[in-house]
Amino acid sequence: MLGRLLDSRAAFLVAAPIAIPLGVLAALEPVWALAGVGVVILVLIVVTRVDLLMLCLAAALPWEGTLQYPSEEISVVKILGVLLFIAWLMRALVRSEPLRVSPTLGWAGFFMFAVLLSVLFSPDPAESVFDALRYALFVVFFFLMLQLTQTIDEVRRVVRVVVLSCTVAAVVGLYGFIALDLERAAGPIYDPNDFAYLMVCALPLACYLLATEKRRRLVWAICCTLLIGATLATLSRGALVGLAALAPWGIATRRIPLTGVLLGVVAVLSVAGLAFTLWAPVLQDRLSMKSRIADRNVDAREALWAGALRMAEGRPLTGVGPGRFGAESAGYVRNNPIPLGEDPAVHNSYLHVLAEVGVLGFVGFVGFLIASWRLLARGRRRAIGVGDVDGRRLATAMQASLLVAVVSGVFLSEQFTTPFWMIGALATVVAGVPQAVRVTGPSRALLQRERVAAAAG
Repeated sequence: MLGRLLDSRAAFLVAAPIAIPLGVLAALEPVWALAGVGVVILVLIVVTRVDLLMLCLAAALPWEGTLQYPSEEISVVKILGVLLFIAWLMRALVRSEPLRVSPTLGWAGFFMFAVLLSVLFSPDPAESVFDALRYALFVVFFFLMLQLTQTIDEVRRVVRVVVLSCTVAAVVGLYGFIALDLERAAGPIYDPNDFAYLMVCALPLACYLLATEKRRRLVWAICCTLLIGATLATLSRGALVGLAALAPWGIATRRIPLTGVLLGVVAVLSVAGLAFTLWAPVLQDRLSMKSRIADRNVDAREALWAGALRMAEGRPLTGVGPGRFGAESAGYVRNNPIPLGEDPAVHNSYLHVLAEVGVLGFVGFVGFLIASWRLLARGRRRAIGVGDVDGRRLATAMQASLLVAVVSGVFLSEQFTTPFWMIGALATVVAGVPQAVRVTGPSRALLQRERVAAAAG
């Protein structure tokens, strides 16, 4: 295959116009020649390996805060997104691939329509454009992942990349908390709450890999430990509440065995105990600082939530416009014990969307999450029906991650983060591509019990 490619006249005609200028540059300006080689490699990846480009974007998203180069408006993550869209468009045109549709795609389109309508009727459309573009980028990310992820193996590959990327980010966050004496771990994301949100959403996926990939069990065990440690170091109560919701859900629906729940609790307590053993003075100081303002934080969030509801009452259909909660908050947020600051957040994803994008946007966003959950439930039932134990575990882990995202979203404004949109895209594959596995012997009884539990849940 390689020999035919090298002997091909077409390959020569394409390579010669590229190689000759690079050779001249190498003699005159070696630095520019290296840059040219990098551009050529990037173009080859865009043209031939769109799957690698998608994985690069998935890995970069947890690092968005540190990848704002050359600027916040034109960052590495956004450039990767544009390149991925171009690569998908080229592949779709060459292969005449049909668009993959999904219930989540319909809800995402409806949500984006509501965002554009909100910008149109915003009191200051120019100010709303930036956040509208942020919504658009995440919807495009969802769309591209939906089109480019087609098999369960590709879903697992995305899960591995995201877990590993979040784990490296956890190491950075822990280093800042322990070595640099930061008040709270934040890693490559400036806001500790946003950082904690990504860590807890990645944790169920890391646990899935720990349970299913025995050859790499040590790697995934380390990942789980670091993700737990980084989450605790953020001191984010909203993220911990989302993580705590897994236990009653798993037990009540029989999604997670009681032994699994107990092991999870033991793991969290063990990491916390180890941290206090090694860094007791640091942790006591941070917890003392956090406890002094805990009551004020609760009162502040109640005031922000009430202010968001007043905004929604004033402009129920289209909201005050994307990104305008901060500008409008002074007229709606009352009795707040903490100064609002320059750009306050609602600390509630759903009320944030409701206040800024209106009822239409709220319905679209919630409908998207419900559709994602139903697809994952459908995928789990299919996996149980064909005896695909690993597929059942994958669907359960993604449901757990989505549950953490949804519950934590009640206390944090996280509509601009990866988990909602990534899980919504991957849920379509999990629902539609189960793997048939022949099951014999003692596991038949186990599968029968699982089918009963799935029908009940």
